[in-house]
Order: sequence, then C-alpha cells, then structure tokens
Amino acid sequence: MHRDTKTRIKVITMSRISRLVVLMTSVAAVVAAMAGTASAVTWHIAGTGTFTATGGQATLSATSIQVCPGLTVTGTYTAGSFAGVTYSGVTGTATYQGCTVAGQSTEVTCSYVLTATAQPTLTTTTTGTADVTCGVTLGASGAKICHIEGTAPGTYTNNAGSADTAIRATSSSLRITGSGCAIGNNDIAHISATTLTLTSNGGNGPDILRTA
Repeated sequence: MHRDTKTRIKVITMSRISRLVVLMTSVAAVVAAMAGTASAVTWHIAGTGTFTATGGQATLSATSIQVCPGLTVTGTYTAGSFAGVTYSGVTGTATYQGCTVAGQSTEVTCSYVLTATAQPTLTTTTTGTADVTCGVTLGASGAKICHIEGTAPGTYTNNAGSADTAIRATSSSLRITGSGCAIGNNDIAHISATTLTLTSNGGNGPDILRTA
C-alpha cells in the first residue's frame, strides 16, 4: 500500500477515535450531572418567620427530679428554599415556668436550634434534632445553679384542620453540670417528652416541604 494512503487511513482512524473519546466524555458528564440533580435535596420553607407555642407539664431529672407545670416557646425561622441534606433555620427560646426542685422555686430557660433531617410524610411530618442549651435559675434571686447542654430528637407536624404541633421526645443526650445544682452535677439529664401546640398565626408555624 502506498505510504500516503497509509498515512491518510491513520489520520482518519485517529480522528474517529478522538471524536469517540470526546463523545464518551460528554455522555459521562451529562450522566454525572443528572445523577447530582436527582440526588439533590432542597427544603422549601413558607410562613411568617415567627411563632409561639405552649406545652404542658415537664420533668427534668438526673439524681433528683424537677417538675415544671408549664412551658412557653418562641421561635423564628428563615423562609425560602435551601439546598442541603438538612435544614437548620428554626431557632428560639423555651421557658419552663413554676418549677420546683428540692423545695426551691426555679425556672428553666433553654435556647435551641432545630435541624430538620427527614420528612417521612410529605408536607406533613418533619423529623429532626434540637441542639439545646439551658440554664436553671433560682426563682428568688435569679442565680444560675445548673447548666444543661446536648441534643433532643423531635417531630414537627403541619396539621391541616388544627394547630401545628411539635413533639420533643425524651432525651438521654443532655449533660447537666453545676456544683450547686440540686438536680445533679456532671450527670446525664432527662427531659420528659413534651407536646407543643402553636398558638400564633392561627396555629400555623413554618410550612416545610422537602424535595429531592
């Protein structure tokens, strides 16, 4: 075969291989992009941005038990759409009132950040974890005697025909400290399960929708 003919065949073959490589690379990029899009999680939050709620009796226990007959909660949240596996836009304060421990009148105030992690029932129920930091103070002087810190699991439900509710499950991931703390010092603390009922905005809180 003539040398020029061989050269042309070689050039044509290499050109086809190059085009094939480019095509395969492009297909791989498209598939990767589609996979990334399919697995992307976005949280869509709607509402006014603030809420209030109330709850019933709760107990805080370690080496001794503190009983609190009432609970009020205030909160804020960021509305909009947020890409990510979790959503941590709900924050606020929980105040346990009228508490007593070892014959002393006390009050418990907790700050929290709620992180939504899953939505087993679309647009209705959202589960997550609250990072909690609490202080127990004496009712008479306001002096802080206990510090509580840790996490507690929870569930938030958008109810169509009634007020929204939030349930904080009993937690065993809280640590309580304080040399003068009558509940315990450097012990695992347990806060009993509590159901909160939203009282503001006609009982409506954040409307949470998770899409993937």
